[in-house]
Amino acid sequence: MAAELRKYPRINTALEINYSLDDASDVASNQFIGTVTDLSKSGAGLLVDQIHRPDDLVCLEGVGGAQKPLNSVVKWVRKTQGKYRIGVKFVHSAT
Repeated sequence: MAAELRKYPRINTALEINYSLDDASDVASNQFIGTVTDLSKSGAGLLVDQIHRPDDLVCLEGVGGAQKPLNSVVKWVRKTQGKYRIGVKFVHSAT
């Protein structure tokens, strides 16, 4: 059995959210819908249609009752049944 690497426990969920890429100038083409499949204090697992790369910066809206969008970085990507599972780590801004 593999050792658990997560710092915080995760909660399984099926929360549909809007999210966007943080690095593009064309805002309209960077708005996506995904499903949060699990959530912890430090990150989340998402099921999405759009392929992403590790280190992509994404902004998640409406996660865990957050009032402001959560800045996140993609840590891993796996293709599954025509979609993509991605793991993101929340990053805290200096503001």
